[in-house]
Amino acid sequence: MQSVNPVAEKFVELYDWARTTGSVVGKAIFRQSIHDFIVEETLRFEPSGQGAHHLLYIEKRNVNTDIVTHKLRRFAQVKPTDIGYAGKKDRFAIARQWFSVQLPLLQEIDWQTFNDDEVQVLKTTRHDKKLRIGAVKHNQFKITLRDFVGDKERVEQKIQQIEQHGFANYFGEQRFGHNGDNLTRGLELLQSNKRLKNRNLQGLLFSAVRSYLFNHVLSERAKRDGFTELFAGDYVQLDGSESGFTVTELANELPRFQQKDLHPTAPMPGRGRSNVSDQVLAFEQEVLAPYRDIIEQLQRKGLNAERRAIRIFPKNVKVLWHNDAINEAANQTSLELSFSLPKGAFATSFLRELVELDIVRNNENTVE
Repeated sequence: MQSVNPVAEKFVELYDWARTTGSVVGKAIFRQSIHDFIVEETLRFEPSGQGAHHLLYIEKRNVNTDIVTHKLRRFAQVKPTDIGYAGKKDRFAIARQWFSVQLPLLQEIDWQTFNDDEVQVLKTTRHDKKLRIGAVKHNQFKITLRDFVGDKERVEQKIQQIEQHGFANYFGEQRFGHNGDNLTRGLELLQSNKRLKNRNLQGLLFSAVRSYLFNHVLSERAKRDGFTELFAGDYVQLDGSESGFTVTELANELPRFQQKDLHPTAPMPGRGRSNVSDQVLAFEQEVLAPYRDIIEQLQRKGLNAERRAIRIFPKNVKVLWHNDAINEAANQTSLELSFSLPKGAFATSFLRELVELDIVRNNENTVE
């Protein structure tokens, strides 16, 4: 069997994937401080206010979601399966997200005594079910890009373009780990016949491989001017849903595509049908042909084929300009962006369409 390691050597970082809105309008420093990346999670349901599951809205600073779950487990003296959350958030950030802790129905805890320098409980309520991955409606971001150099007017124009056509729904480079380590380890694990005892880690590594393949297909589609087009044979997802269908009558679906109700998809390869046909099927087969061995290995590992929307539309985008307090002596300008994205979308994939990002690497972390 052909070694998969050459693919790891060809790993393309996020910032080399094709942009879908033309050239950037400037450059800036990203993540100089945890205050430069603030994210707030909104659930897709209203807690019932009663039940055995304590719902905690927690602000975490410079720690990942797994660390918070470990702290909760020790504090409440519960099993790992008693803890739930709807999604993982960046470490090097100020992130506010929900957790659930299952306790005996009549047991009360003073959650304010859980607070420390890294975590703080902001709100508490109850619910009758454990929080599950994917229960997020959207994430609200406030991001500061420092030392901006470029055309301020074109920033506004670029945002209007993105609001009209969307941006490429790439997996962010954090999905692949520091220097692509998750991707490399995932490829090595596929090449071996081993299975990791830590199923969560194994899933993370395989996900990095499939995310790479998704990004590759999306990038190639963008290079061929297919990002803003809908084709007969596309498998589309309904906006805000993972439900979808294959386009057979293009004229019937074009209005909904233009109204942002339907979004074309690209593959997360695995077992089962791809659900695309005609020229879209031919295109994906061509683009994925060099990775056939890897896809067969993913199938043998039991991963099922999935689809992911290729475009995302940010909502409630607001732009503010500031004199940079961190670099005030140098008279630098910072760009503050506030916006909302649906679950699963990466803020960095939006940012990279606007500016060339100089990420402060000494603070880099692997986002879950």
